[in-house]
Amino acid sequence: MSVTEPAERPLPRDPYRNLVLLALLTLSGRSPAHDLLPWSHRLVSDALPWGRRNPRAHEYPRVRRRVLRRALRARRPRGPAGLRVSPAGGAGHLERALTSLRGLDTASRAAYALLRVEALPREEAADLLRSAGAADPEDALDRAAAVPDGFRPPDPTVVRVSGRGTVPGRPVLVSAVTFALCLGTVGLTTATPRTVRPEPSPPPAATVVTDEDSWRRSFRLDLTAWHARGDSTGDAELVDEALSAWTAHGRHRPREPRLVFAGRVDGRRVVVLHDTPWTARYARGAGGTEFDVFPEPADGVANWPALRLSETADGVRYLLPPWVTEAASASLGAPEEGWSEVGRDEHGVTEPLPADGHCGTGPVLRLRAPEIAHGQPYTVADLGDPATAHLGYMPPPPARIRRLGPHEVLDDEHGFALWGLASCAGDPPREPVVTATAWEFAAQELPGGASGRWVCLRYGTHDGGGLARAVLVVRTDEGTETTTVGERSGGWECSNLDRQVVAGTWWRSPGGRWHYLAAASREVAELSVSGAVAEEGDGPVLAVAGPRRGDGPPAEPVTVRAVDAHGDEMTPLTG
Repeated sequence: MSVTEPAERPLPRDPYRNLVLLALLTLSGRSPAHDLLPWSHRLVSDALPWGRRNPRAHEYPRVRRRVLRRALRARRPRGPAGLRVSPAGGAGHLERALTSLRGLDTASRAAYALLRVEALPREEAADLLRSAGAADPEDALDRAAAVPDGFRPPDPTVVRVSGRGTVPGRPVLVSAVTFALCLGTVGLTTATPRTVRPEPSPPPAATVVTDEDSWRRSFRLDLTAWHARGDSTGDAELVDEALSAWTAHGRHRPREPRLVFAGRVDGRRVVVLHDTPWTARYARGAGGTEFDVFPEPADGVANWPALRLSETADGVRYLLPPWVTEAASASLGAPEEGWSEVGRDEHGVTEPLPADGHCGTGPVLRLRAPEIAHGQPYTVADLGDPATAHLGYMPPPPARIRRLGPHEVLDDEHGFALWGLASCAGDPPREPVVTATAWEFAAQELPGGASGRWVCLRYGTHDGGGLARAVLVVRTDEGTETTTVGERSGGWECSNLDRQVVAGTWWRSPGGRWHYLAAASREVAELSVSGAVAEEGDGPVLAVAGPRRGDGPPAEPVTVRAVDAHGDEMTPLTG
């Protein structure tokens, strides 16, 4: 589902406070009051743009939707051991403030926050709730509107930290380090004593390569092969400013920096520097200066990322690799519109493209380098990170596994429309994403004339980790429904190292009857479910009839098990 952002509004007086309140109110029915603050701060901190603590005005709607979606789906984390974090007025103050919300479910509490804290019009709040995954936004808004006025929440950015008591035989020692860790968890800062520090050494000079053909003499087509571009590559004072900012930043100080870009972009002076394995971006304009350091983008065998260069209310501009000569863009939310050519200047800077076209995912770019990799186009997507991620698709059986890797997402046959549906099932990992692949591992005919597509979304992150998320996309006469079945982080699932997965979930047919659906990947030899329902088979899918009526599926858990042709257990991806 594509969501059109409303016209840009001024930022709230304290945007971070508003976001924390949105998370806190949405989560409030599922956790003790003293656990709400660290949980809410952590959720908001993870949703903010990479490398920054405050969203800009044009970024605020996207960050707000990200916070809302995560709060609606969040699972309670473990809090800091031995410590209690509460508002300055105490946990009792917060508990009293929340009494008016008793009886409201999670979606209604979120609706209340959108109406009372964010002051959104009802229609806009309904669209936002729907895009974040709320099942019945109108009902949630009705229940929220019935709550009497008078809610006076405490300031969630002013907290008190205290001990929770002692574990038998272990006294609680709240050290300075523990205290700092706790405050780091909730996204707050404390004043520290001033210390005398030695003057930092001057930053090293940046290497400036201006030869446009330098990449043709490089075996590695990563950032070290990019020549310096932009209309200010000769402005030594500007480049020195950026280097000084990097040195003063204190983290990952430059040693042998190279200039990637220096020029005027959207009314600001922008500099991009690279020093393996880090990349730095410096921008100076009328609103002040900004500086970010992030991991260098990964270079692919036949795909190379574009760098986010500037973002304004008009959209995002990207810096394309110097060997890319053709670019087009498309929105995952409007596959029927197809590809549109992307304009770019002589420095490889694109025209502004929509920053948040569909469920938090920016545009998909189709790039082509005629002199490399047989000149075949490849696809990348903006997932909100400093560099784009390679976007791929693997079709279900009976299509053969493509040994060269996933297909490029060029059209509906190669997963474009499917990515548009599956991308709304949840956010990508917080870490910068290098690859994002939709692996369609099974197809299923469902009761009532419906059809299901089982998909595993695999996000590979820069640090070598990743996230595997199983998603069921069901199409009925009434429309399409996307359900997150389960996910795992940090493992090999749904990659070339582990293609053997199984997933299962409850689903309600158009006739109202509950069924438990299960599916396994192509090498399955045995598939079974047990618990609330029981059945087994030797095919890749199962649909087991459950209760005929009821507002929800049975409470008794269901265990899904699959064995492959070699007798090995398949990895389950269930909630």
